[in-house]
Amino acid sequence: AGPRAGPMRTLQAQQAAFATLQEFLPMVLRGESVEFPKVLRVMFERLGATYIKLGQFIASSPTLFPKEYVVEFQKCLDQTESLPWTTIKKVIEEELGPIS
Repeated sequence: AGPRAGPMRTLQAQQAAFATLQEFLPMVLRGESVEFPKVLRVMFERLGATYIKLGQFIASSPTLFPKEYVVEFQKCLDQTESLPWTTIKKVIEEELGPIS
């Protein structure tokens, strides 16, 4: 947090949007079918943990969201990118203190 968090998060969001656009725009320009739920899921994954949690909520709420979104966002439950232990340990230690 702090005064730099807002601008930094805005930059991260712009980078995620740009990367997603770079991935899917060529398909659209070639006339290929692009499913919006997939585009949105990829964008959520690039935006990080908070958005992945939102995606998991979508996946777990079939009565609130269209089926194609629920099915696509189930990948947030099953297929999220793994992290190295050093990354996980760092977060735990920052939040809770040193672990042995």
